[in-house]
Amino acid sequence: MLAPIIAVMLGGIVWVNVSKLSATTETGKVVESARAVQAETVRLQGQLEQRDGEVIDRARVRLGMVPAPSDQVTYLDVPRPAGG
Repeated sequence: MLAPIIAVMLGGIVWVNVSKLSATTETGKVVESARAVQAETVRLQGQLEQRDGEVIDRARVRLGMVPAPSDQVTYLDVPRPAGG
């Protein structure tokens, strides 16, 4: 009479452990997938920044724009209107 109860309890313990192992495996796969997506995002951001820089450089050359020397740049402070 006691043996079937113990067998059911042990079966339940085994089932719980197998379920935990399965969940852990799935979690590992999700984490690995997320890392792969993050790495791909970083790679694509780098490519985008490089291409943006190339486009800006081409536009600058086409329009004849040159950066001003830093010693010739002057910043102005614009006073706020009274009452605003």
